[in-house]
Parts: sequence; C-alpha cells; structure tokens
Amino acid sequence: MEQGSRWFEDWFNTPYYHILYKDRDDHEAQQLIRNLKEKLNLRTGDHILDLACGRGRHAIFLNSLGHKVTGLDLSKANISFAREFENQNLHFRQADMREPYGQGEYDYIFNLFTSFGYFSNWHQNQKATNCMALALKKGGTLVLDFLNTNKVVLGLVKEEHRQVQEFLFKINRSIRDDRVVKSIRFHHHGRDHHFEEKVQLFGLEEFRKLFARAGLEIKETYGDFELNPFDARNSERLLLFAQHK
Repeated sequence: MEQGSRWFEDWFNTPYYHILYKDRDDHEAQQLIRNLKEKLNLRTGDHILDLACGRGRHAIFLNSLGHKVTGLDLSKANISFAREFENQNLHFRQADMREPYGQGEYDYIFNLFTSFGYFSNWHQNQKATNCMALALKKGGTLVLDFLNTNKVVLGLVKEEHRQVQEFLFKINRSIRDDRVVKSIRFHHHGRDHHFEEKVQLFGLEEFRKLFARAGLEIKETYGDFELNPFDARNSERLLLFAQHK
C-alpha cells in the first residue's frame, strides 16, 4: 500500500503497525506514568487527556491508578480496541488533534511516545498545538514527549531488518525535508507493502515558538522517562512540561 502526506491515517490504522511494535516495553511506559504522577502530584479529581492514545496503554494504566482519563486517537481501529477497557472514569473517542476537541476541559494533557510532528507543514502543527491549549484549563499542564532530534540525527541507523512472527520488516531511515523518515517494507498475502513514518525534526526552540503562539509556556524540560535533566546532545528524549497561561 502506498501513501501520501497523510501517512499516519493509513499506517496507524493497520494491524501491521501493532505487529511491528508489539514488543514495546509496557513496564517502561508504566514507569513513565508513575514518574509523571509523582512529579505533577496528580490528584484523583483531575481530568487527564491522553492525546494520540493509540490502543490506550497509557490511559488504561493512568485510570488503574485512580484517575479520570479520556483517550483520543485518529485511528478508528485503535479506539475500537481501547473501548473494550472503558469504565465510569475512562473513555475513548476518535478525534483529529488538529480540530477542537474541548474547551477548558482538562487539567492535564499527555501527548506521549512521539505523537506529534506528523503533519505536512508548520501551520498544521500549530493548529494541533492551539487545540491542546484550547482544551486545557487555565493553569493546566501539557506534557509532550518527543524524540531528541539531535541524538536521532547523530546516531541514525540507516538500515535494519526485523523479524516479527512471520513478517520480515525491512526498515530504512533517512533525513528528508527536515524530517526523519522511516521506510517500512514487507511482503504479506502475496503482496508487497510499503509504509512510511515521517516526523518533523523539532528541537526545543521550535517548540518554544509553537507553544508561545498558542499561549503555552515551557516550564520544565527532561531528557528521559526517569525525568533526568535534558541534554541536547545525549538525552534519549525531550519531555516538555508547558503551562497554559
């Protein structure tokens, strides 16, 4: 299957995406949530949005810790899966992060595991940022977890073959048009398949500009899921804590 600039609509909605990434570390994801809970001093009455929630692993775990959580994702298949776990304080719905999905509704918005920077131009990314600010209560906090683009560029693994079940995924990475592009090819059911992931190479200063225009101010930065200080050259991640002014 070939795709255009809206690659995320196709790829995230296929079973192949979840097969390729089936061994993601749930322990690591849960530890991040525990660290955020402690750092932010989350209260049981707070309403938390898991934006671009996928199949809901962060939202479900947050809810298990006693929190009211809503999960939003563009993928109909992901939301259908996640709704099996709904309860009185856990809800999922399909939504595009570039279109308004709430106004002053959430105490916290979590956008985790590099679920930003997918869009074709700056305007679309700004729209997504504006919608986050709109959905936050005044004084509310956005936590955005992104890749550290400096480290990605310096340590880019250009070619990789990954065997998962009966699938041999052939993965190539490149830097193209200020994006890191991951090309994924495999054969299944007598057909060759090709998908791409494209993530804008946003650094801290680009986020400052996006956030400032949306009325968000970056208060803290961290470099990994243990919330150690951010180092532009060596940190694995870029975690931003921003407040709605």
